[in-house]
Amino acid sequence: MRRTFVIILLCLYTVSFWGLEVGGHISSDTTWSPADNPYLITSFLYIDAGVTLTILPGVQVQSIGAPLSDIYNFKWTNNREPRAKMIIVNGTINAVGTSDSPITFDKSQADPLYRWGGIHLNPGAPISTFKHCEFRNAFFCDFVPGDWSIGALDFDNGFINVRSCTFENNQCAMRTGFLQSDILLYDCRFIISRNDTMPAPFAGGPGFFGISAAPEPEPEQHYKVIVARCYFSGHSPIGLFGYYMDVLYLNNIIDNSVSLEDVEQRRVDLRRGSRSSYGNVQINGKGGLGCYTPTPADTAFARRNRLLKSADAPPLNTPITIAGRGYGISHVSDNYLSGTVSVHAPQANATTLLVYNNVVESCYPGETVLIENLGSTDHGGQVRIFNNLFRYTGDYQYPICVVSRNTAPLIYNNHILNYHTLQSSLDANEVYTNNIIDCRRWTLGGISVEHHPLMINNCLYPYMALTGSWSSLVDGGGNIIAYPHFLDSLNDDYRISYESPCIDSGVNLPDLPDFDLQYHKRVVSGTGDGPQIVDIGAYEYGSVYIGGIQGYVYDAVTNLPVDCVKIEILGTLPEFSDTLGFFQYPTGAGTYTVKASRWDYQDMVIPGIETVLGEETLLSIPLVPDYVANDDQIQAPLAADFGLQNYPNPFNPSTTIAFIAPESGDVRLSIFNIKGQKVRDLHSGSMAKGHHTVTWDGLDDKGIAVSSGVFFVRIEMNGKSQAHKMVLMK
Repeated sequence: MRRTFVIILLCLYTVSFWGLEVGGHISSDTTWSPADNPYLITSFLYIDAGVTLTILPGVQVQSIGAPLSDIYNFKWTNNREPRAKMIIVNGTINAVGTSDSPITFDKSQADPLYRWGGIHLNPGAPISTFKHCEFRNAFFCDFVPGDWSIGALDFDNGFINVRSCTFENNQCAMRTGFLQSDILLYDCRFIISRNDTMPAPFAGGPGFFGISAAPEPEPEQHYKVIVARCYFSGHSPIGLFGYYMDVLYLNNIIDNSVSLEDVEQRRVDLRRGSRSSYGNVQINGKGGLGCYTPTPADTAFARRNRLLKSADAPPLNTPITIAGRGYGISHVSDNYLSGTVSVHAPQANATTLLVYNNVVESCYPGETVLIENLGSTDHGGQVRIFNNLFRYTGDYQYPICVVSRNTAPLIYNNHILNYHTLQSSLDANEVYTNNIIDCRRWTLGGISVEHHPLMINNCLYPYMALTGSWSSLVDGGGNIIAYPHFLDSLNDDYRISYESPCIDSGVNLPDLPDFDLQYHKRVVSGTGDGPQIVDIGAYEYGSVYIGGIQGYVYDAVTNLPVDCVKIEILGTLPEFSDTLGFFQYPTGAGTYTVKASRWDYQDMVIPGIETVLGEETLLSIPLVPDYVANDDQIQAPLAADFGLQNYPNPFNPSTTIAFIAPESGDVRLSIFNIKGQKVRDLHSGSMAKGHHTVTWDGLDDKGIAVSSGVFFVRIEMNGKSQAHKMVLMK
């Protein structure tokens, strides 16, 4: 009896010291606490239907793993569980950690070549939530004999809630073939830091995503998939290529990874949804970013991205690309590309592709722009390339700007600088109009009577005269042979100077937009009082900003900036706030209604925003969090917030005060000095709902100019008020 008692005590002590062993079925609601760390999964762990497993911050979950070298370590054999263990969910997991105390899921062994089986959510399971969790070293596993669960989170129930999680060295971070709802991946980190040899059939290596809806039946609407403010690092591909998904990549960082466009030549499938990318940064690696439209009715965009690859970054001589393809309208605009980079139009005769307002500084020894027609018999598309700066910055002797095959692109109002050869073509009919072209020669060949470029009203450097046997076919007239005279090319300022022959020397085109590369008004008189004629090149001389909105979005409760907010004006492409909450919206002069929305905030619609030529209208947008009310959570009262601001600030002698009236009503707008004494009433009366501006000229109620100092503007409306500090500096 004494001996038995001692053995039991020893077992209890061992369990307490090393953590808590778990396995089998959890059949009632259960909470895991870090006090019992680590939780060691020693056999398959099942979360039964109707049961919730709540995992508290700081919990460590460790599963018995197995060596990668033998795939049978992860498969059922003779009705025996795989050697590697996993979690199978028929109920719900609610795993919510914090940034300081994340919840971790990993293998239990220290051997780096061991993996565990991951988490599988069965069809019919309710939605599970994972926030501030870390998933490492998940491979695959038979959740039942013959059926695989792959990666860290395999959610065959079709929906999942994932925020602020880290996925490192998993065969796949997230996977489903049965998507049934919109999905958001926000503030997550996806990392592959190892390059282990995988057994067949996984020899191709790991991936970050494997997400798709089922091919049949087709849902009434495509699912919206947003990947926002995430970080990717490692050699895995990033792309989401499933059925019936409209995907947006927003404000992500892609560091030395295989990104979207590496698989761009896949067969087009109309069951796929659209793809857009905005505000992303890719550094080195291969692949690239882009947009895709599955039908002629779709519009997609690749905008405000930055692609950066140094000349010595592996794989060598493999550019990262920005691309647009599909069957609808694709906008590739406002991107910056530097280094081993290129622009690609792989379905030129199917896509209406607009490539504009990009700066591309390439050292890639191949082509900077590749336009071709891969695998498409449709001929309803058109590639238009305008308002871009293409500049070669490498040391290769024979760089070429444009390679075109079986297409007829329109290329106009661009800067094409420091190339040896302008273009090479195969059965193509390019039209170059209003471009500044700095090349040693205009073609490498591929010219015939039926297929040849046409040059109209370009500024050609003196060493690029249109000579040779084909010159009469190529020269469409109006070309000038001269140096363009840039403002300061030694400091990379390629705007044209007052002495440039490109001023008022272009030809007005019917599809020329009303803005240049800087979003300055496109057609103005170079002499101030002459005819309105477009300039040659990407910049318009003597012009001003077309007008627009410069905005800041912040949380109305915390006053912290809010990123990834969609800013919409009807009939235009949307903009999004960056990581600091800022956005810029070049609209042109007019009066607009702006809608601001994000998945976890209440929408805000702001009518009556006026913009004028040559100016930016400043707009502060306070968004109200979209709280979920329940018995345990009481929503804090919100302070009045009218987005009150002034610009400039400091100012002299006058400033514009801007605010948003959330509804129609009586408004009092007053100025006070630092002592709290009223200086002036700027407005007292009714105002309509929307955005308003009022100018203060620095005078008090008696019309006397006030002295330098600190002042406050105060707005009162419908029993609420807000104040804002201003500085007058003379």
